[in-house]
Amino acid sequence: MKISRLLAICVAMLMAGAITNLAADTTVALMHDKGGNPSWQPFFEAVGTASQKAIGIGITPTPYPSTDVFMSSVRASLPTAKAPELFTWWSTYRMKDLIDQGLVADLTSLWDKHKDDFAPGIRAAFTFNGKVYGLPYTVEYWGVWYNKSTFKKLGLTEPKTWAEFLKVCDALKAGGVTPMAESVQGRWPTFILFEEMVAREDPKLYVDLCEGRAKYTDPRVKAAFGVWADMIKKGYFTDASTDLFSDTPRLFAQGQVGMVPCGSWYFTTLTTSGVAESDCGFFIMPPHNASAGKVAIMEAAPILVSKNSPNLENAKKVIDWWMTPAGNAVFPKQTAQFPSGRNTDTSFLPKVKADLAVMLVKDKYQILNRYWEATPTPICETAVDKFAEFMLDPSKLDKILVDLDKVATDYWSTNK
Repeated sequence: MKISRLLAICVAMLMAGAITNLAADTTVALMHDKGGNPSWQPFFEAVGTASQKAIGIGITPTPYPSTDVFMSSVRASLPTAKAPELFTWWSTYRMKDLIDQGLVADLTSLWDKHKDDFAPGIRAAFTFNGKVYGLPYTVEYWGVWYNKSTFKKLGLTEPKTWAEFLKVCDALKAGGVTPMAESVQGRWPTFILFEEMVAREDPKLYVDLCEGRAKYTDPRVKAAFGVWADMIKKGYFTDASTDLFSDTPRLFAQGQVGMVPCGSWYFTTLTTSGVAESDCGFFIMPPHNASAGKVAIMEAAPILVSKNSPNLENAKKVIDWWMTPAGNAVFPKQTAQFPSGRNTDTSFLPKVKADLAVMLVKDKYQILNRYWEATPTPICETAVDKFAEFMLDPSKLDKILVDLDKVATDYWSTNK
């Protein structure tokens, strides 16, 4: 009897262990930095639920409210057996150091399998030495959000030219409204106006500058900064201490700020902060140098797969499902963002974003990569602080450009 009871206990323990292992084997971890305001934790949880239902493998997301803490945590775990199967990151040069260290799994075979579902340009942003890494779970575009009610009150319409844009700024200011939001909080927002000004001076100059073929002391770069400096001098911007997330949506809703240069993803930030969807308008900033043509900045947000993760094969199965039109639609449907797959349904997009998607194709906009990813990280990390220095004191421009040029020259002299 005692032997039978002991045997029963042992069998029960083995079964419990098997169930625990089964649960672990059917779930992969995902670390992300979208736990702030707004929090995207529920959206990633919904993707996990959908993948569990579709292929029997779920996702357990772990949020981080701070990008700096998130990056440190991911970098510390990637070389170890505790690496998360999946983690959010940034594209192009932001990925490169992780790839060079052999920390990210090669997903070329999956991209080949789903080649008809993704535009070649999307694939190119994730390709190094012929191999493709990660999956963009959304794609967004950068422009200017404007308050439709504020514009209507002052009799304003979307500007189509630079002259019209300046008239809008002057009219807003005359009406007691700060024309545009600007911020040094969090460091990274400082590149927003930089990329807008340089890309609209000359898109080729922008690409060459990001990739080391042009110098920050180039007269055309200085000219682009000069346009920005003139806007600061005219009082077109909020105080640089204004926070893009905690302050700007409130000021926008109250009609104290008319426009916010930011990504199209900012739509969710505005609407979840109490701004009516009907008050959210969006346009691509017109070029101050007309010969620059129609240019839009792209931001692709990827999920990467850890090469050292303990459950690599299941992670790849999740990505395989995520790349299908059905899997690719789950996340953006919740966040009103653009899916990365070109065969994925977009009927769920709010009108303001659906109109943008049509316009980019119809008007043949040239798409450029966002500065944060388009240039090497060591250059960018110094540059955003230099941009902040300029925003706080435009009179330092010449020295700032020399400082930026030294950082870039030092990097490119030892890197190809």
